[in-house]
Amino acid sequence: MAVNVVGGPNANGRPNKKNKTGNSKVLGWLSPWFNVENVMGGKQFPVKYIDGSLFLLCLGLIMVFCRINAERQMRQLRKSNEEVNNLRAEYTILKANYMKMGKQSELAPKVEVFGIKESRKTPQRIVVEE
Repeated sequence: MAVNVVGGPNANGRPNKKNKTGNSKVLGWLSPWFNVENVMGGKQFPVKYIDGSLFLLCLGLIMVFCRINAERQMRQLRKSNEEVNNLRAEYTILKANYMKMGKQSELAPKVEVFGIKESRKTPQRIVVEE
């Protein structure tokens, strides 16, 4: 039966490794590949603040990204609104022109070219008697 002992061997029979980098998890992950403590200044540098500072750095980068994204979307929204307003104005102008072209006073001179003339007689009612 296994017995838990502080600093003793774990379930694999190997001794527990202690974090050489103090309280920093990030430096604990990076220390097998890079000699981070010597680059940072050895024991003189307070490594316990690196995790918090990296977390704040990541939050700052996320905030900058979100702000840039929001400004880009606002520019696109302004551009789209301007385009919609231009299309709406163009639609209104075309609609007014088509309504004007459909009036009898506008059509009469155009169809006289084909020999069609406006009738001057008043309309008559047709009555059918049974």
